[in-house]
Amino acid sequence: MEMRQSNYWYRLLLAILLLGLVAGCSDNSSNARPVVSKLLPIVFVHGQSGSAQQFETQAMRFTSNGYPQNLLFSFEYNTSLEDNPIGELDTFLDEVLAKTGASQVYAIGHSRGTSVWTTYLDDPAFGGAEKVARYVNIDGRSPEQLPGGVDTIGIWGEWNTAGSGYNRREDNSDAQIGPYAEDNYYFPGKSHTETATSSGAFSVMYRFLTGMEPGTTEVAEITSGAVNIAGRAVLFPENQGYAGTRLQIWEIDAATGHRSNDTPLATVEIGETGDFGPLELDSGRHYEFALLRPATDTFPMESVHHFYAEPYTHDNYFVRLQTSRPGESISAFIPTDEDSTGMVLLRQREFWGDQGAMADELFVNGLNVLAPEISPRTGVNLAVFTFDEGSDNVTDLDKGELFPFSALSFLTAADVFIPAMAGGGGTVELVLITRGGGETHLNVPNWPSVGNRVSVTFRDDTN
Repeated sequence: MEMRQSNYWYRLLLAILLLGLVAGCSDNSSNARPVVSKLLPIVFVHGQSGSAQQFETQAMRFTSNGYPQNLLFSFEYNTSLEDNPIGELDTFLDEVLAKTGASQVYAIGHSRGTSVWTTYLDDPAFGGAEKVARYVNIDGRSPEQLPGGVDTIGIWGEWNTAGSGYNRREDNSDAQIGPYAEDNYYFPGKSHTETATSSGAFSVMYRFLTGMEPGTTEVAEITSGAVNIAGRAVLFPENQGYAGTRLQIWEIDAATGHRSNDTPLATVEIGETGDFGPLELDSGRHYEFALLRPATDTFPMESVHHFYAEPYTHDNYFVRLQTSRPGESISAFIPTDEDSTGMVLLRQREFWGDQGAMADELFVNGLNVLAPEISPRTGVNLAVFTFDEGSDNVTDLDKGELFPFSALSFLTAADVFIPAMAGGGGTVELVLITRGGGETHLNVPNWPSVGNRVSVTFRDDTN
């Protein structure tokens, strides 16, 4: 445990420095801001079809710089509804303030989350501007005035940057929130979600919220010892806890993806909130999170959603296990049979399949599924569903994006036949080669798609 203790004292020292030094920071710009006097709770609000996943890496970057874990929050809501849930947000903020003893929070919004925040801050019925000290607006709304008069900065990606080649603004101009151009920051080479999860965006928001440069933009690794993992098991895209399910944590063999033991390391009954953890796991080891889902009218047998990820090497309190009831929602469009494995491959940085030397490559048993017509840069895809369409035991990437994923934002799908074995007795080999550098290998069992779903999450902190 020596390495973990060393990491603890390092983070404690950073926290002390933050609490003591930010009071001495100054700003000599023409629109000088008040000096930051103390750390406040941070509340992140995600965008359409999003969740706390878009803040997962940034939260770990904050704690890597000594920001207290108990001051980091994410407000999640049902994005299938049209109305912005500003009343629910107001209640959530009151709970955060009561829990932390703070009088205000720092706010961060991404995409539709900026609509939620700006609507809330501009609504006098809630007095939200009194509860928010500073606001970070990421790749979303661009009102000319500061929302609710709150000190605000804007962070923008290629959609909102002039000359990016992917700008969606009618006049191809730079987006701007508020009256001060210098309070807006542009990343013309980054996609919509990548803008929110990138290290560059972290540096900007960290300076704005603390008044200091971050000590690191990396996620600090605990190379031995334990890490604490917590999160929620939720229905997608409602972000509602999947009550009545059971979560099992299994250690797995990295070479095969198969379970190392006959019994799980831990079992958690999932309640109304979907919360689980914190659970203490060994840093750097491979795990399976198996969500046991009860039978439904449309699927009269218990099924399992298997979740795999790269090894955890830092405390992570924003893990999201996104699923659906068997045979319902998005799973109603995915065929199931005994012969093939279906899976969804995820990353909170868009998969680019059509950018030549700057494309990502995602190999499933040696086949690159990121064909240009399946995941173009303009598709802003964060999840690639692979399954055997038609259950004909044939792969056909020439079909391009499969329906209905071709009509859904952030999701794509390809016709890929992955042979299955009973009980997941074989292995699916996954390799992600990331644009700009980096190669990741993961191995998972080839579970039959009848009674099983598989999700594999890759890290996004390579940008």
